[in-house]
Amino acid sequence: MKTIADHLFDILENSVNANANKIIVKLSYYNKIFSAQIIDNGVGTDLINITDPFVTSKKTRKVGLGLPLLKSTAEATGGFLKITPLKEKPGTCVEFKIDMSHIDARPFGDIPAVFTDALLSWPELNLEVIIIKSKKEKKILDTVKLKKELKIYNLSDIEILNYLKEEMRRELNEIGIDQQFGTI
Repeated sequence: MKTIADHLFDILENSVNANANKIIVKLSYYNKIFSAQIIDNGVGTDLINITDPFVTSKKTRKVGLGLPLLKSTAEATGGFLKITPLKEKPGTCVEFKIDMSHIDARPFGDIPAVFTDALLSWPELNLEVIIIKSKKEKKILDTVKLKKELKIYNLSDIEILNYLKEEMRRELNEIGIDQQFGTI
């Protein structure tokens, strides 16, 4: 995986494959540290060594490289990957931190496209994206609210997706995340 955006999409795909229909993504970027927290309501995992490339819940192949690669990427910069089941309900929380000033840090990539691609791939998905700036949370995407306001079932219209992508790009740029150059 070449970018952080690739890792984020992989985590969303894992959540959907675990039958999640609601995913909350929290992103922050402060002092060159990128943090992400992805919480889903899927069935969770009982795999003990989930970051081992030869441990996977997939039936179609015997390897799963997404999480091991993310763990390697995060740890190479002094960061971490943490995967925990939710205690009070089914689901999983995936958290990771990456020091973007480290020479081994991957570029951000097109993070807004991760979320619009997810909406196109899984129209039924309830997705919230929250950015954290100065310890304050700001929701930049809430598909349940948006569908209700627009009175539509899914957000797969290209004009809607392009608008959402540009709005998220603007919001992410405000906290220092820039796809083209990696960081501001």
